[in-house]
Amino acid sequence: MRQIVSITSQGQISLPKLMLQDLGIYGATKAVAQKVGNTIIVSPKKDFWSLAGSLASEVKLSDKQLKEARNSFSKNWARND
Repeated sequence: MRQIVSITSQGQISLPKLMLQDLGIYGATKAVAQKVGNTIIVSPKKDFWSLAGSLASEVKLSDKQLKEARNSFSKNWARND
């Protein structure tokens, strides 16, 4: 998708609503701007919460197994007191 946008005298750019929706942007967010040659690339900045589910695994543990793993981790992890 390619569209012509305006840049204000303050350097602000408004992106078309359809383009934002296509990127999954529905409200205020941060973006990363990068200059590559004579091109400006603007990408949505992903925050911590947007990563939900990205580390999904086939491993399924019961509550008991998770508690045992947490206890083992806390006992065996090197402490820097």
